[in-house]
Amino acid sequence: MKLFRGITAFFLVTSAIAEEVSVGEKLFALKVKPLLAQKCMACHGDDPKKIKGDLDMRTRESMLRGGETYEDEALIPGKGEKSFLYILSTRVEEDMEMPPKEADKLTKEQTWWIRDWINEGAPWPSDEKVTAIRNRFAEGEQVATSKALSEDWQKRRYEIKKLWAYRPLKVEKVPAGKNPVDWFVGKKLKEAGIDPAPAASPR
Repeated sequence: MKLFRGITAFFLVTSAIAEEVSVGEKLFALKVKPLLAQKCMACHGDDPKKIKGDLDMRTRESMLRGGETYEDEALIPGKGEKSFLYILSTRVEEDMEMPPKEADKLTKEQTWWIRDWINEGAPWPSDEKVTAIRNRFAEGEQVATSKALSEDWQKRRYEIKKLWAYRPLKVEKVPAGKNPVDWFVGKKLKEAGIDPAPAASPR
């Protein structure tokens, strides 16, 4: 039974990868969906019984319905700069900034992700396709960690250069007859494009 489920899941992901991926779908899977999960869902979807402002952000359909204040103008596919999801994220509406906490405010680049995704039609691919897109296009590397509070956080990726502490030590083979310290220093100077100082006179 487990084997059957595994094969089924494999073919679902494989077929999703084979589908053409639009710019908007890629943007949603790699940038927008994780951003909404991190910055918005605590108030607008994690607990369906406590959704603030009646704005349910769990699905595209609920986003299109909007909330108490902006109704169907919260998300207007193809019109990023007129959608209040984008407008409020830029914090230009006094007393309506989203996220409300200053410490959680989005960077300019993050607000552009939202705007551009909406301009692309605000596509909302299935979870299977999101997984396929991330496996194919996501930068960085996943690290095995303890169970996180959300699937997006569990599967987050890290910049490879920041994972050096988790790598096994690399053993370099020092050429015969070379002083190990001098060889390593010379190697790093060469990588940095720096010429070593001339040998000092013994006197």
